[in-house]
Amino acid sequence: MTQSDIVPEEAGPRARETAARFEVPLAAALSALLLVSFLILPAAGPLSLPLASVPLVRLAFRRGVAPSFLAIAAMAAVLFGLGWATQGLTEGIRMALLGGAIVGLPCVSAATVRTGRDGSAAFLGLCVAGFSVLVGGLLLETRGRTDLTGLEIERVFEEVGSATPSAAGRELDADTQARLKATLAAAREFAKKYWIGLIGVAWVLGGALSFYLGAWSARPAPLGEQVRFERLRIPALVAPLFVLSGAVLALGPPAASRLAGDLLWPLLALYFVGGLSIICYFARKWFRSRLLRVGLYALIIYVPINVGVALLGLFDWYTDFRRRGEGVGKKP
Repeated sequence: MTQSDIVPEEAGPRARETAARFEVPLAAALSALLLVSFLILPAAGPLSLPLASVPLVRLAFRRGVAPSFLAIAAMAAVLFGLGWATQGLTEGIRMALLGGAIVGLPCVSAATVRTGRDGSAAFLGLCVAGFSVLVGGLLLETRGRTDLTGLEIERVFEEVGSATPSAAGRELDADTQARLKATLAAAREFAKKYWIGLIGVAWVLGGALSFYLGAWSARPAPLGEQVRFERLRIPALVAPLFVLSGAVLALGPPAASRLAGDLLWPLLALYFVGGLSIICYFARKWFRSRLLRVGLYALIIYVPINVGVALLGLFDWYTDFRRRGEGVGKKP
């Protein structure tokens, strides 16, 4: 049933105009609420930060560039006011700029699709731009002193380590505590060494959620139909860069190995997203039940399955799994 089925034809334009009038402030308010929820509860970051962009990306696909950027300005103004009122002018400016970058870059990518750019190319541009802006902004804020970032990582892991979990209300035994401390120590050293690459990993995964979930929520708008996650393709030129960074990580001197790792981990996340899009393509084709598809997607997060998903995305440039699987399952 469409809107024209339940609304008189002469009332349709008026109803759509009313909905469009409230769509901008609602998108700005929802985005600001999600960003503020992250500031209040940082543990919500893995979901609240990428989801904060979704209402504005949806707006960009449905209404165009101008309404989405108007909503971004309104959202940034809200963050600026909250930061200024609670922690001063400098913090207000920082919150507005950071929030504007997080939600604005996916909208810019959606805007490039409106000019005729391919959805996969727009997503790749989003990954590169977001990674560069976030790392560049952090280095600028710390004046290039990466040791300050290392100290912050040390502090976070010390807080995690001090809150030793218990099992069934009892303290863990000595062996379990020793294994837990060893795991935390290894994770801490990895994070201190490759914190730039881990920012890239978080941005690639979060950017995929923001961009493609925003496009999905914009349907049946034509651009929302055009940008589908199962059509994502990683350009073949990225594969040599992935192989080269892996070789330097394994065989290069320490400084070059560290830089190569900072590049390799985001590329690995990118190929994981590409492999996931291939699985999504065949899951939608073969499994009519959404419950089966959700179960399949849940299995993908486990090691070594997620490594296999990344390899699937890596070799797609050569094999083109979707094209080879077009005839599979069809009746003669």
